[in-house]
Amino acid sequence: MIAALLMTAAVTACPAEQAVYALRTEPGVTARFAPVEKTRDWPAGLALRIDAHGGRDWFLPWAGGTNGEQNLASTLDPTQPGWRPPNPDGGPRPLGNLQYLGFDETYRLFETIPARGGPAPVHFLLPTLDDALRHPPADRPRQSIPRQFFDLVACEAP
Repeated sequence: MIAALLMTAAVTACPAEQAVYALRTEPGVTARFAPVEKTRDWPAGLALRIDAHGGRDWFLPWAGGTNGEQNLASTLDPTQPGWRPPNPDGGPRPLGNLQYLGFDETYRLFETIPARGGPAPVHFLLPTLDDALRHPPADRPRQSIPRQFFDLVACEAP
């Protein structure tokens, strides 16, 4: 019991860039934040990588401004040579923009996007991800994943 409590405490204190997530009802679908260049337009300094059914998609967190919503902008693979953060008003968006909802261990909603060096959300929900995967651009196969929470399952050393 004490070991389980210590593990929970260690995972909930995880920096965002070390967090590893699994989709609650389909644990083979995983997500993790990776450090990317921090700019004025993309201040989080993170990209979210989602691995599902043999595919991989990348997203940049962005705050919705005065509406208070948090979002993810689909982007090309930031690990590829020459990748640069896209123009916030354009640039490639393979799956468009998604709504992002991040939560702590008690499901209290975070009102900010995750940022490099900041705490990782313990749970997050992407309510529009399945829709984006089911209606992709013409050059991509259709996919579907359950509309469910991603849960923090590990905190990996950098």
